Amino acid sequence: MDGRAIQSCDTPLWSAAGKEITTVEGLGPGHRLREAFLEEQAAQCGYCINGILMSASTIRNEDEILKVLDRHLCRCGTHVRILKAIRKHVAGQP
Repeated sequence: MDGRAIQSCDTPLWSAAGKEITTVEGLGPGHRLREAFLEEQAAQCGYCINGILMSASTIRNEDEILKVLDRHLCRCGTHVRILKAIRKHVAGQP
């Protein structure tokens, strides 16, 4: 919301009035983060990936990665691939 990652389950609808909302669909084809996740095969079951993608889209440098992902839990075991994709995105690699 307005460029910040928020948890939609904790956000009352009234607080979003007049705000810019970007959902995972806003990371359309060609978005560098989406492409990095596809290249690294970082998504497995799909349960946590939407939230991780939206939080990761706010990361601007390597130092922010673990802090931003702290609230997320992936039970599929794709942590290594998720981190690799996010690092690729942050580094600006194609």
